[in-house]
Amino acid sequence: MKRINRQKKNPVVLKMQMGLMKFKRRVDFPMWHHEHISKVASIMREYADRIEAVHGSNSMRNSDKTLYAQQLIQQMNSDVGRITPTDPRERGAERLRHIDYSGLIDENGFDELNARDDMND
Repeated sequence: MKRINRQKKNPVVLKMQMGLMKFKRRVDFPMWHHEHISKVASIMREYADRIEAVHGSNSMRNSDKTLYAQQLIQQMNSDVGRITPTDPRERGAERLRHIDYSGLIDENGFDELNARDDMND
């Protein structure tokens, strides 16, 4: 009988093949209003501490640590998405205009921001 040589797969690769993990995670921070600065800083500080605690854990395997850290980043992205004031633009809408010195600019939402009294310096 012929023996089949089965190699043990890397647990990180298995999680990626199952769609649980990706190579990268991104967070989209709003930063167009002065109130966003302190809110984003506190969220980043909170999640940095939580991710550092995951890194220092002795009860999880390394592949589980990376999976949990990615889940924390996804949760941070969700929390950042609820920061107020919210984006005045409608999702997927564009109002493109060509300006000689800047090129193509999306001006969608500029009128709403100009109408806000709390953004006048």
